[in-house]
Amino acid sequence: MNLDDLTPILLERALRGLQQAEAPPAEMLRLAVLAQTESATRVEQSLTLEALLSRLVERALTAQRQAEGLPTAPSRTVPNRAALLQALATDFGCGNATLESWSALFYRYLSPVPFNVDELAGAAHVALQQYRRRLNQGLAYLAIEVSKAELAARRQRLDSAGLHLPPPDYGRLFGVETHLKRLTNQIEAAETSCFLSIEGLGGIGKTALARALAQRLLERGAVEDVLWVSARQVWLSDRGEMTPVQDAAHSVEDIITRLTMQAGMRDLAGAPLAEKLERLRHVVRESAHLIVVDNLETLADVAQLLPTLSTFSAKSHFVLTSRHTLARFPYVSVFDVPELTLQDSQALLNDELQRRGRRAEVQSAFIEPIYAKFGGLPLALKLVAAQLNHLPLDTVLADFQEGERRRRDQLYTYIYYHTWRLLDPPAQHLLLSMLAIDPEGEDVGFLQEMSALTGAEFDQALAQLLDYSLLEISNGLAAPYYRLHRLTITFLQTNVLSY
Repeated sequence: MNLDDLTPILLERALRGLQQAEAPPAEMLRLAVLAQTESATRVEQSLTLEALLSRLVERALTAQRQAEGLPTAPSRTVPNRAALLQALATDFGCGNATLESWSALFYRYLSPVPFNVDELAGAAHVALQQYRRRLNQGLAYLAIEVSKAELAARRQRLDSAGLHLPPPDYGRLFGVETHLKRLTNQIEAAETSCFLSIEGLGGIGKTALARALAQRLLERGAVEDVLWVSARQVWLSDRGEMTPVQDAAHSVEDIITRLTMQAGMRDLAGAPLAEKLERLRHVVRESAHLIVVDNLETLADVAQLLPTLSTFSAKSHFVLTSRHTLARFPYVSVFDVPELTLQDSQALLNDELQRRGRRAEVQSAFIEPIYAKFGGLPLALKLVAAQLNHLPLDTVLADFQEGERRRRDQLYTYIYYHTWRLLDPPAQHLLLSMLAIDPEGEDVGFLQEMSALTGAEFDQALAQLLDYSLLEISNGLAAPYYRLHRLTITFLQTNVLSY
């Protein structure tokens, strides 16, 4: 629940429902401060909420009475109706607006004897409108106190949750706030288990976006914990050094085993896969989890993993990152990560230079040739920033085009070579033929005519290039245009055609 939605109006609905033995708003029952379990009944949840609201109101009322030198015994112990109304009158006789607000709220909704507003206004010797103003102020005070308690509960949970998130490989993220809002809303609004695939070229920021999304969902209380497994086989640093990852997941059983270990079930280390799955299903039924499988494209048995995960709890959600689309699975929602804008690319470069101790900034005139060659690919921009730290811009651009082939090859090997080898010959042919098209793209008819592929060959080749995130689409559904990413063009020109 977003704390901005925790309003006085919502709290009054909850208090009125509890007073009338009706169900309070469902969103109130999902507060982290209630520490509800999945097995709690609706009655148990309502009682816990009522206890929380009563405790907060009585604590504030007691503190205000103590400040005025009044008796501070819990008002619920007052034995009769007349005594309760006299206590209200005493509260309103002190000239303390805060005390009056808490008192108005308590006697309207939490008193052991029910009163209507007319009775309470008469006992307090104020006009009905004045009593209502004090009641509204009391609800506003309560909204603040509930928000404080909820925030503290979320922070406490964050201390123990999110331990399996990988450390961020970024200082700041640029150009992702809109994406984060969209993906967060999508998961929070899902009534059943949500499968989300974050897709795009290597180095475009899929892992960074998934991590930021997981962190935000934790902070907002949308999930209880995050389980994170990476199948990444190779890592390319922002210095251009490509090294193998020693502890990457390789199979479905490997992923399930790691998830059970992260969920605290270390006694299952040697158990059969079926037993691990059953226990893991039970854990994610008890509380909402976010399960992330990063770099899914490196797994050979993806077709087995996703149906397996789809049998898990409807309360938990799944985020997958992949260079190869998972759109063929009907329950998976795909999000294609776009490249950074020119402005965000400039901001990222300058941030990287400052992080490395350089005071000089990349001005608008200098960002254009960089963006023309690399586009808004964060990994490539970080490699550029690392070289700009000690080399002139012209030299850096030339290195990626003609010189220093070792560093350039490492970048392209990380992003492209594995995918290039997976392409069928017609798809390779279509990709190379697109070097001659307009940079803004062309439609399907033009691409097929230019490629000289048969109808069936072209359809299969185009689908394969789209599946592997090698094409960008623009111009809407009616007449889509297809184009190559800038870095794809450079790869084809320097690492395919040059051989």
